[in-house]
Amino acid sequence: MTSAELTLPIATSIAEAVTDLRGVAKLSPGRFGEVALLFPGERVHGIRRPSPQDDTHLELHIVVDVSAGVPLAELGDATRTTVRVTWPAVRRVDVVFDDAV
Repeated sequence: MTSAELTLPIATSIAEAVTDLRGVAKLSPGRFGEVALLFPGERVHGIRRPSPQDDTHLELHIVVDVSAGVPLAELGDATRTTVRVTWPAVRRVDVVFDDAV
């Protein structure tokens, strides 16, 4: 296993850390549940690899908690920072705001 291999424990840690951010209501699975990382017997919703060959590029789909009052630019930056701290091997993090509650 290389340090850039995205495993279930790493993906779960990323999802938990991002969900704990102020301004994040939850991670979005997409309209039809298509936004997820698939592992044997498990799915981690709200995270996608845009390229199946590149584990170091992740896309996070977020449902924003507007009552927190966090500007979207700050929330995007905080999300990227949290992912990089949780998994330093990541090179690119795209943040998609799917919905707001």
